[in-house]
This record gives sequence, structure tokens and C-alpha cells, in this order.
Amino acid sequence: MAALVEGDWPVTAREAELAEIKEWAAAGVGALLVGEQGVGKTTLLNAALERAERGGTRVVRGDAVRDHLSNDARPEAARRRVTVAIDDVHLVDPVTLGLVCRLVDGGQALLLATAQPGAALPSALRRLLIGRRLRRLPVDALDRSGTVRMLTARLGGPVAVDTAERFWELTRGNALTLRELADQALAEGTLRQVRGRWQWPGLQGMPDSRLVDLVDLLLGDLDPDERELVNMLALAGPLEAGLPVVDALGEAAESLNRRGVLVAERARFRLSLRLAHPLCATVVAATLPELTARRLRQEIADAIRSTGARRHDDARRLVRLGLGTGALPEPARLREAAADALRGEDHPLAERLSHAALAAGADAGAALALGEALAGQSRHVEAEACFAKAPHSAAVLRPRALNMGLGLGRLAEAEAVAETDRGARAVVRLVKDRIGEARQLAASAVRAEALLALLCHESGDDEGALAVLAAARPTLAGRGESMRVEHLYVAGCVAVQARGLTEAGAVLEELRDQAASGGPRTGTYARLLEAHTLRAAGRPAEAVELLRQAAAYGGTADWLSTRSVRLARLAGAVAESGDAPEAASLLAEAQEAQRDECVYPLMADAVELEAALVTACLGDRTAAAGRAFDVAERALSAGRLAQALRALHLAARAGAAPRAAA
Repeated sequence: MAALVEGDWPVTAREAELAEIKEWAAAGVGALLVGEQGVGKTTLLNAALERAERGGTRVVRGDAVRDHLSNDARPEAARRRVTVAIDDVHLVDPVTLGLVCRLVDGGQALLLATAQPGAALPSALRRLLIGRRLRRLPVDALDRSGTVRMLTARLGGPVAVDTAERFWELTRGNALTLRELADQALAEGTLRQVRGRWQWPGLQGMPDSRLVDLVDLLLGDLDPDERELVNMLALAGPLEAGLPVVDALGEAAESLNRRGVLVAERARFRLSLRLAHPLCATVVAATLPELTARRLRQEIADAIRSTGARRHDDARRLVRLGLGTGALPEPARLREAAADALRGEDHPLAERLSHAALAAGADAGAALALGEALAGQSRHVEAEACFAKAPHSAAVLRPRALNMGLGLGRLAEAEAVAETDRGARAVVRLVKDRIGEARQLAASAVRAEALLALLCHESGDDEGALAVLAAARPTLAGRGESMRVEHLYVAGCVAVQARGLTEAGAVLEELRDQAASGGPRTGTYARLLEAHTLRAAGRPAEAVELLRQAAAYGGTADWLSTRSVRLARLAGAVAESGDAPEAASLLAEAQEAQRDECVYPLMADAVELEAALVTACLGDRTAAAGRAFDVAERALSAGRLAQALRALHLAARAGAAPRAAA
């Protein structure tokens, strides 16, 4: 992608804004670029000016505006219209602004300027807006795709999907923080190329002084109460209004909210406060004096207890805060907190709590939690050792069998350790590509309707799949989050194929509701289903942002999807959106991920279908059709009729319709 370069950081992901500025300028209308601090207003302004200068436009910038315009005494007819550039126009002196506005109003100049949202604009500037000599152009933070493009252009090569997501999560697309964070990572050597792809594990250790200075800039001047609230939010994450420690700082909260430092978010009946910039939270927490952090953790924990610790994640929050003060609860509470951390997929915390519970003499439940925590971090060998030592019980059978099969790829042993758990044995048969046997086992398993419905669907029996799901629906509310998510995701996918997008949309809304208070896995499957419906509706570009998040998810090995499939779906959506080169890079990343996974033919062929789509978008339709036909042949022989049909449909789209129809 062609990009203008400013220093070492190119101007990317702003093509739409640059095109709009150019179009307005051709009509004699200037642009007022309005955006939060650090989003890249000045960089965009400079890029627009460089383009204008290359086109022959005379540009006057910044401090030189007043002198240049005052001294330009040439006859009016000899002048070309000048473009005047003013950064932070709301702060410029009234005399200079008055001169510029008179020239703009008389058609002798065009104004390109920047301003902060909510800034008090001088009346002369407002008159230009009303008179249509100037228009506001919002400059938003980069979305995930824009962040990827900016990093790729700066680094000169592809960026791993999970690395891009880490940068986006910390910066929320703020160009200034993205640049500073990436530059620090490069200087430290933590952002480096591995197998041709840039990878970064996240912030490690103490942030450097430039990042600290940047955070101070973003936070602005804070009075003591504002500083106290910022420190609390940095340590504990979002805190709900109504906690005594938050209500005591109500005026500080309002002030920070007005200045954009703090965000208030409502979820149903709860109002929560968080810092607007995630990087601020990370840096403030890392640099807080130890005694201050200890005091604040204790005050927050006391406030949560005083309100009854009613939130679903309060147990985990209390234990995390307690760990920071050196206070550990009794073994039973530690085990409960470990289980709560597992539900939130905070596997490192669950591991730490499980070890502490076992050291304190907790029962076998802590050993099971430890095994699941290790499996969630892809430490499958350690997890198996832990499961093997745990006392034999029905609760251990499924997690051990799935870790053995999906994590270690030891399918024969996995089925043996599953013993009487028919659901786990059905999953193993599915991974072995023995669809008919898996369906028989799932039909007699307890609470395995989602798996049975998937097997019915893949066998070509969509109505049977929907009937199974409908029969289980009355009991869904009483089941755990994992089972509810599996049920809704499978129901949505089958509905897309069998009933259409309207019915699938209703299922999607229900899954979104689950995701609002659920863990990362729930959110991932809600995004996958929404992306699936968008692609089915012919709107792949809208699916890309969702799939970037889903592809970065790195939870426990799963029978519903694998990391390689999520990456491949992202590659397919990017290809459909017109960016075949990035799609090819993403497909290569998916194929690398596949090498680290157990052999799972259903998922392997799903990756291959997306590879065929990318191949077609790269221009080799013959090769794409050939790959699709190969998938169709394998799928038919295994009894995966639905996947075979998808493959034949893709082959037809690639230009091999007669052979596909035959």
C-alpha cells in the first residue's frame, strides 16, 4: 500500500479523510479536523498539505501565517488562492484568526485546521462553518484494520494477529500512543520478527520515561482527588458507581469524565467507571509506589465487601486485590476464586490461586482447576500430569480427555480416559473424522445437544439438528455458560444455512446478550456468528473487524473451532474485501497455527476452503476450484455432506460450475 512518510511513521489508514479534504478543497471549502488528543489530526493535516503542495498549491503554516499574509502586498489578481494551515485553531490569537477568516470569507484563502472536540471555537470560525466556507471532518481513532496497516507500514512486514490485538487493546487506535508503544517495544527488542512475522508479548517490566511522560500528557493536570481515583481505576480496573470509595470522589469523577480521562459505561442497571486510555491504566499501575498501591487495594476490597460483593466477578476481584496486599483467604475460598478465574478465562490467575489452594491443603477440586488453568495456557503436558494425579471422578473425565485429544493429539488415549463420558468420546470420534460413530455417541450422551446438532448438520440433516436444539431449549437457562454458548452458536450457524438470516439474527441477538456478561470465549463465538451472518449477507468488510478480535482469541483447545480456522476465516473475509496480499499473509499465519494443532479433518478442510477462496481472489481460479474439489471429495468420503456442499458451491463460484453440478 502506498503511504506518505512522516519521519519513520507513514501516514496510513487515512485515505478516506485525505480524499474528502481534496474534494472539499476543489469546491473551495476548507476542513476543520476534529479529534481527541493523539488520534493523528496533525499528521493528517501535514499529509493533506504535502499533497496540496505537490499539486502546486501555495501553503502557509502555523506561526508564519500572520507575517506572511500581512506582508503579501501583491495585486490581488496576481495572487493564487493560498491554503492556510493552523494546528489547534481554537488557541490561535484573535488578530491572526481574524485576518485568516476575512481572507477565507472573501475566497482568497482556504483554511485547513485542527481542534479538540468540545473546544470553544471563536465566533469568526463559527461564521465560516455556518457560511459553508469550512466543514468539520471528524478524525477518529484507528480501528483494528487501521492499526494493522499502520504497524505493517512502519515495520515493513506482516504483524501477527495476536500482536496487533495487543497493540490495539492498549492504544484503542490512538496513533500517538501506538507510535510510542511500538517504538519502546522495538527499542527493548520485545517487538521482533519471528518466522517472518512481527510478534510482541505485551508490555513487560517498567515502562520507559517516554511512555510515562505520554501518560502524564494524556491524563493532564490532576488534583489530589482526581489522582486518587485514577490510581484506583488503574489498580482495580472498572469500578461501579455506588461503591463508597467511588462515591466519595464524585466531583473528581465528574471532572475527569468531562475532560475525557474517564469513561462512564452503563450495562443494564449498573454504571461503571474506567480510564479512557488502557495504556494509562497499565503505566499508572506499574509506576505506583508500593505502599500507595497496597493502601488503595485494601480500601477497594473493603468497599466491595461492604456492598455485599454481589457482582459475578467480585470473588475474583477480591482475591486479586488480596494477593496485592499479601492477604490470602482460606483454602476453600481460594479454590472458589480459582474456579471463578477459570470462568473468566484468567488462566494465569487461576493457576496461581490453585497452587496456593493446594499448598494450603485444599481438596481435589483445586487440582482439577490447576489442570484446566494449565490447559488454557496451552501447557498440555503439564495439564495431563495434573489431571492424572487428581482423584478419579466424573468431573475429571471430560477436561482430561479433551486436553489429551485436542491439546496433545493423543486420540486413542483420549477416548480411553473419557471412559463413561459419551459426550467426550463423541468429540474424540468427531476429531477422528468418524462422523457417524460420533453422532451415535452424542445421541446417547447427557447434555450433548449442541454437539449432536453439529453432527446432524454436517451429515446433511439440518432439520434434525434444529429439532435437537429446540428440544433442549427449555433447559438451556439452567446450564453453564459454556453449554449455552455452544447451543446458540451451533443454532445460529445451522439457521444461516437452513432458515435464513432473519432467524439467524434472532439467535445472534441472544448470543450477544450472553456475551455482555460472559467470558472471552462467549464473546469470541458471538463475533464469529455475527461475522458468519455478515459474510453470508455479502458484507465481508464489516466482518473483518469482528474476525480480527476472534482470531486473536487464544483460549483452551475447542471442538467448535480452532485458532487456525479463526485465522483462515479472517483471511477469507479480508480477501473478499479486496485486500488479497494481506489475506495471503493471514492464510500463511493460519497454516502455521495448524501445524501446532492436533489433526482435525473437519477444521483442516474448513481452513482449506478459505485457502481456496483466497487463491481465487489472488486470481488463480483454476487452482481455487481444484482445492475446493479436493475438500469436497474428502468431506463426502467422511460423511461431511454439508462441508462437501460448501466446497462444491465455492468451486462453482471459482468458475467450475458444470463440474460442481455434476
